[in-house]
Amino acid sequence: MGLLKDFLRIDADRRAAHQALRQDAQSRRLQIEELGAEGKRKRDEIGMLEEELRRLAEDVARTEEQLLDLESRRDDHDREAHERKIEAVRSSLEHDRADGHRIAEDFRRLRAEFETERARLLSQADTGRMMDNFFQIEAFLKDTGTPIPDAARKALMKERQDLMARIGPLVAPPPAPEGVYKATIVYSALEEGEPTAVVAVGLPDEAEPSGAHDLAALLLYGSWAAVVEKIGPGVPKPRREEGVVVYEHPAGSRPADEAALDLFLAVEDGLKKAASAAGVPCELNGVFLEPEIASAVFPRGGDARRF
Repeated sequence: MGLLKDFLRIDADRRAAHQALRQDAQSRRLQIEELGAEGKRKRDEIGMLEEELRRLAEDVARTEEQLLDLESRRDDHDREAHERKIEAVRSSLEHDRADGHRIAEDFRRLRAEFETERARLLSQADTGRMMDNFFQIEAFLKDTGTPIPDAARKALMKERQDLMARIGPLVAPPPAPEGVYKATIVYSALEEGEPTAVVAVGLPDEAEPSGAHDLAALLLYGSWAAVVEKIGPGVPKPRREEGVVVYEHPAGSRPADEAALDLFLAVEDGLKKAASAAGVPCELNGVFLEPEIASAVFPRGGDARRF
């Protein structure tokens, strides 16, 4: 009986151990399956992340290409804008030069005809008498101390008008061309190298030989005289650069933009005074150029003709 009891106890322990082993194996199998499922899920997530990274890489590459294209287009646009500005400045100055040439030709023709008519009138015998009569009538009409009857005043006015028609060039101011002389004066401050003020204007070419009937010469030397008067005799003489008159002046110790403004104001004042003295109405417009545009349009220290 004792052996049977031991056998039964041992068999029961063996069965319990087997059951425990089966349960442990089942538990580990479930853990393995769970780890396998977790691994598959992680692999799927990694695959999704890799796919997302691939798409992001493609997006980054595409964005970089777009940025390079935008930079290229921006550079092209900046270059085209730079060239358009240069061309606009040159076109404006050339237009002013051509329009000024037309007015200068009219001025020369009118003044030549005026001088020819003056010479013809002065060669006539009765010109002196008609001039005396004209000035006497002028003085009489302007004399406020002596009352003049209306009939007498009308007769004097008629006589004055008849004399004016006959000797007008001798007592009237010279004729002026029709239209207005319009010009754009561009100025800038060049900072590269020695700071320099630069001013340019599209003046017509002077006649050869130049004379009192040459409007272009009157404008040029009038503006130059104003520059010398306001800035000083040390200013370099202006030069012609592709038909455009260019003034330059080293800024020295002053800011280049201040020197450019002073040079512009001197040129503008000289042109206005010269045009007014010639009896030609003018409209001047000042435009400040960016230094890089001015450097491209007017190379500093060019070999162009100086006056």
